[in-house]
Amino acid sequence: MSKYSTQFKLKVVKDYLNLGGKKRVATLYGIDPVDVLKWVLAYRAQGLPGLQKRVLQHYTPEFKLSVLRYMQINQVSIRPTAAHFNIAAPTTISQWQRRYNEGGITALEPKPKGRPPMSKPSDIKALLAKPLTSLTHEELLRKAQYLEVENAYLKKLEALAQQKHLASKNKSN
Repeated sequence: MSKYSTQFKLKVVKDYLNLGGKKRVATLYGIDPVDVLKWVLAYRAQGLPGLQKRVLQHYTPEFKLSVLRYMQINQVSIRPTAAHFNIAAPTTISQWQRRYNEGGITALEPKPKGRPPMSKPSDIKALLAKPLTSLTHEELLRKAQYLEVENAYLKKLEALAQQKHLASKNKSN
């Protein structure tokens, strides 16, 4: 939910347009002067829709690039550009600018969120269940390799268990 209602923002903007001075209006309503300026710019660029709550947006790399080009061509700073394109946070544009400067248009593409998907389960269980006579040469090699690794693992596990048993025996003596 938005911290301030659309009606409140509109009232602040109208008072700013009538009284002037973002600090004066901000003090009058007990809000940050930056918010007053942001709302005024959004209202001038978009009208009432610029003050309404925005839905979470997913911007394409082409749109991001067009925003950056608009800023460059029109020699406009980040705040008016955010108001013009109805982007909620001007810092979003500065992040796009930094990424674009570092890596071009490919850096503007969205990054995958969350954990990467788990790899598919190995087909080794099916391979172990097959009779040896039905396996191909490559399958036999894979099965032998798997069994060697499993054997080495079990030997190491047994050695660690013996070591732990001997250590506990020595402590009790």
